[in-house]
Amino acid sequence: MLQLPSLLWLATLASAAPALESRQSAGTQVVRLTSVENVAVRANGIILATNMNSNNLYAIDPVAKTSSTALKVTGATGLSGIGEYAKDLFTVIGGKGIYRVDFTGATPTSTLIKTITEAGNLNGLAALDNSTVLVADAGKGSVYRFDVNTGAYSETIKDATMAPSGSIPFGIDGIKVLNGVLWYTNIFKNSFHKVSIDPVTAKATGAVTTLWTNLMGDDLCVGPNGKIYVTTNGKNSLVEVDPAAASPKANSVATVTGSTSCAFGRTEKDANVAYVGGSQGVFAVTVKV
Repeated sequence: MLQLPSLLWLATLASAAPALESRQSAGTQVVRLTSVENVAVRANGIILATNMNSNNLYAIDPVAKTSSTALKVTGATGLSGIGEYAKDLFTVIGGKGIYRVDFTGATPTSTLIKTITEAGNLNGLAALDNSTVLVADAGKGSVYRFDVNTGAYSETIKDATMAPSGSIPFGIDGIKVLNGVLWYTNIFKNSFHKVSIDPVTAKATGAVTTLWTNLMGDDLCVGPNGKIYVTTNGKNSLVEVDPAAASPKANSVATVTGSTSCAFGRTEKDANVAYVGGSQGVFAVTVKV
């Protein structure tokens, strides 16, 4: 989840990426927006999109192919990771602040829950349960457990595979929890990892497994088929990973320019559609289930 095209291209070209399966198709543009950082999908099918240079939270209708500002997150200058922890209740990162965005009323609202003052550079976010989210600190190479009701937080995991590198510096980026496992990318180390975690404390319960070290990974999402999809930013693709495979590999399923993030549709008509944020807006990619 990092929208810094020039630096990302340099990092990508500096390392040889693995051979991917033939790309099946180009993503279909839903709307044009500049530098989409992260996306999430509401239960009603509306896509939410963030931008690191704006406090606007955008709402996108994938059927009408229109976009508007859902609300401005007061106090933030830019927004990055976003995730739903309960129906129509989202947390979004704005700088070092974690904000609640509430769509349960007639008018959406945003509230600062807590600022993680000692954070380096917060970016990735994933729901752990209906009152807890995990937040990736790309600047410090660690993960925080954050209580959305109280604002209490603590560093639960810190590992060398999460450590920052490069001229920014920037490390752990996209994170998601699937079946008791934390999956995460390290963008400038071109790596993808997983580690088992405790479902309550979010502390690691095993050793980190590295899936690859030669393909840039930005954010990721989980499909209805149980597979994981990783955006590759400067490699301009969405790749599929089967977590059940003995040696999971990256298979390209579509091209999307500057792909930064993804989230799946939530209606019967688009449950197998990955909405991918990128440098030129939001795109739709239909995957096999």
